[in-house]
Amino acid sequence: MPTTEVHSLSEPWLRQQARTVRGRLLTAVLWGLAGGLLIILQARLLAVLCQRVVIDGQGRTAVQSLLAWVALVILLRGIASYLGEHAAVRAAAEVRQQVRSLLYRKLLLLKPAGLAGEVGPLTEVVTAGVEGLEAYLARFLPQMVLAGLLPLAVLVVVLPNEWRSGLVLLFSAPFIPLLMVLIGKGSEALNRRQWERLSRMAGHLLDLVQGLPDLKIFGRAKHEAELVAVVSEQYRQGTMAVLRVAFLSAFTLEFFATVGTAVVAVLIGFRLLAGNLSLVDGLFVLLLAPEFYLPLRNLGLAYHSRMNGLAAAERIIPLLERPLPATTLAGRVLPSGSAPEVRCESVTFRYGGQRGGVQDISLTIPSGGLTALVGASGSGKSTLARLLLGLAHPERGSITVDGTDLAAMDQAAWRSQLAWVAQQPFFMAASIRANLLLGADAADETAIRDALEQAALWPVIARLPDGLDTVLGDRGAGLSGGELRRLALGRVLLRNARLVVLDEPTAGLDAENERLVLEMLKRLAVGRTVLVISHREAAIARCSRVLELANGRLERMVTPQQYLGVSS
Repeated sequence: MPTTEVHSLSEPWLRQQARTVRGRLLTAVLWGLAGGLLIILQARLLAVLCQRVVIDGQGRTAVQSLLAWVALVILLRGIASYLGEHAAVRAAAEVRQQVRSLLYRKLLLLKPAGLAGEVGPLTEVVTAGVEGLEAYLARFLPQMVLAGLLPLAVLVVVLPNEWRSGLVLLFSAPFIPLLMVLIGKGSEALNRRQWERLSRMAGHLLDLVQGLPDLKIFGRAKHEAELVAVVSEQYRQGTMAVLRVAFLSAFTLEFFATVGTAVVAVLIGFRLLAGNLSLVDGLFVLLLAPEFYLPLRNLGLAYHSRMNGLAAAERIIPLLERPLPATTLAGRVLPSGSAPEVRCESVTFRYGGQRGGVQDISLTIPSGGLTALVGASGSGKSTLARLLLGLAHPERGSITVDGTDLAAMDQAAWRSQLAWVAQQPFFMAASIRANLLLGADAADETAIRDALEQAALWPVIARLPDGLDTVLGDRGAGLSGGELRRLALGRVLLRNARLVVLDEPTAGLDAENERLVLEMLKRLAVGRTVLVISHREAAIARCSRVLELANGRLERMVTPQQYLGVSS
């Protein structure tokens, strides 16, 4: 979507999001209006108090009740301000939650199509981008309404008391929003540039964190840290440029408000000297003059919040509007049953025309048993696995499961019959039971124990103080690498999937753990189609067929004996 088109859609989209929390925003405005009316009442009470003390000469005892009313009004103003701010922040929080939910659902549908190289920018959009919406919703929108209502309310009470001062307020007021818009236009490009810098910096930093072990090994960590410092300094300088514009805007707004208040004070002073105005009315108008400009000044400051909100929306809208792959809309469901046969016919998938992927792959993974997928790094093994799992879709060719085109199947239903064990399986910081039930919520205690016994893990877990309720740390901390690998295979057994894809199931294991995993592979293959991506001869020897890839193409299909005989 072109940038100009996105920019034109940003504010309507933000207003649409605001309509979903119209009630809370209206509450925030009403509390703000109540606070403004209380300011008028407070000004009148203070003017009357000064009149009684200065002109009428009344003592402290005579004005105690009036002082109590002033204190009560101040308290009520604080309450109204708090409640209004609370309602606005709650409204913004609800919108942020809604937008994050929309983004999450969208990413679930888009991610299978492949978003290579976008992890950093996507992270920035979902985190800082969504947070940027709060300024627009909680500050700019309520303040825009209050800037139209509160000055009008002040004029209504000022004009009957001192119409000359009212005219000064009336004719000076338009200069503030006019200058606000003019300066805001200048800061708009700066805000957009800052968002682009933040996105690039987020992606760069994420890449560095992911590659930190390699950078340490090759002695490049210090050099990259210096680059991060340079990028951070550029971002700081850009931020200061935006702040300079913001300070210029604040100075301009304060200048016109101060000049307007000074003119009102001069008029009131001359009228008081001439005896044409009472002290109570003159002081009342003078106290209200700064409050007349206050909503307009706040709107001017909130205008920069509008810029932040628009810049955030410009990053979010293209992601929400990105078209879904056509295959995500299909809905055929395979009947559950025996292990499936998977065929690839002239399948091609390239990562945006770059190096990697597979090309013109035609092969068959027979129903049931173990099939090995081998090849050098970069030969296309992981890409082919992603295609079989429905996490990516062929650019050309087709993949069929028991004769049904995978592209015509309901992807959620297909994935419910799959199991995937990565080389480093995912484990969350939760109990062993919760990690086991990640893909099979309905499994009972008998099924859990049976799966753990088949994985040769039950004796290990039974010795733990809390058994299945033992809490693992981050990435499964608390169990050894081999135990975690078998726990992941136990999770596959509980899921009872029809097609299982294992990526290097024995890599990095000692001899004993490798033996246990290999024995488990035989049990896992009963009634299932299992694809094993591996370089280990022991794992390949357990398979019935070997598919060898080279440079993204199928090199040959042989038996394990033929493959190992040639390799030795």
